[in-house]
Amino acid sequence: MSATFSPSSGALKNRMPANSLPEFTIGCVSVVIPAHNAAKTITQTIASLLSERSAILECIVVDDGSIDETAAVVRACAVEFGFPVRLLSVRCLDPGAARNHGLSHASGKWVYFLDADDLHEAGGLRDLVTTGEGPLAPELVLGSYFIQREGRARDRFGHRHEWLSPERYLADRAVVIVMGSSLIRRDALDTRRFPDSLAYDEDTLFWTTLLASCRTAIIDVAVMTYNVSLQRSDDRLVHESRSRFERWRESLLALESLGISRAALRRREAFMAIRVARIHMRRGELVEAAHFLSVARTTPKTLADAYRWLRFRLKLALLRRSGGSVPT
Repeated sequence: MSATFSPSSGALKNRMPANSLPEFTIGCVSVVIPAHNAAKTITQTIASLLSERSAILECIVVDDGSIDETAAVVRACAVEFGFPVRLLSVRCLDPGAARNHGLSHASGKWVYFLDADDLHEAGGLRDLVTTGEGPLAPELVLGSYFIQREGRARDRFGHRHEWLSPERYLADRAVVIVMGSSLIRRDALDTRRFPDSLAYDEDTLFWTTLLASCRTAIIDVAVMTYNVSLQRSDDRLVHESRSRFERWRESLLALESLGISRAALRRREAFMAIRVARIHMRRGELVEAAHFLSVARTTPKTLADAYRWLRFRLKLALLRRSGGSVPT
């Protein structure tokens, strides 16, 4: 059974001062950062962690088949910052597999995943650790976070207890959990890993697994900034989209073994099929759009997704008839 709770309000009224942690929590966190061609961003990512030095046992950077100067930049950071960086080199070309590789080398009591183009917010890790080591003994601690979209001000997102069931999360009816916004007990990950060989949504399946099985705490503190690249996300969804979708679908349906209802899993299937169809349609790839709308046609859907499916079917018909452009 999973459980969700938050610490007493008094515990978070005043953030802990820099480098102030109970002695037993010092050096208890393994940070894991997968990096692929991240030479331009990873210095800032590592630098954003420096204020958390007292809590960090090791910062494991997994250089996943980079062809730029990622490895050299990471080595330079270790020297310049005097930071406990461990550089691992693999060629997974897969963020889930790269995170799993880093996790297999982690030795801290807690694991903190962060992507190589995102930024940690000073003090956030200390707040996550303090809550994790509190009397409620959670295995997963979730913080709020900022989203940074190009050319826009940052938006803040936070979690609520009633949103965090696995079923609501799969239905896209909960705030997304992003890498860098959570702290996980390493022993809770002994038999849990990211699905590998997936081009997308591997993190959703991972978080769903944890929500179904871990005691979970929430803190109302922004702990990181997530930099969004919609173009990159869209490209992953529509490149070799049919084969990638089938591999993802197989991993999705495997979650039924955790006690998650098949209907909830099929609703996620419909949600993702409609999302892929929309991107194909926007790019004028109407045959592929039609294929993914047909995938979603007989699949259980939320009311919102049923409406989206109908709307895109009508737009697809208009596009086919006119050969013109209809906004999606």
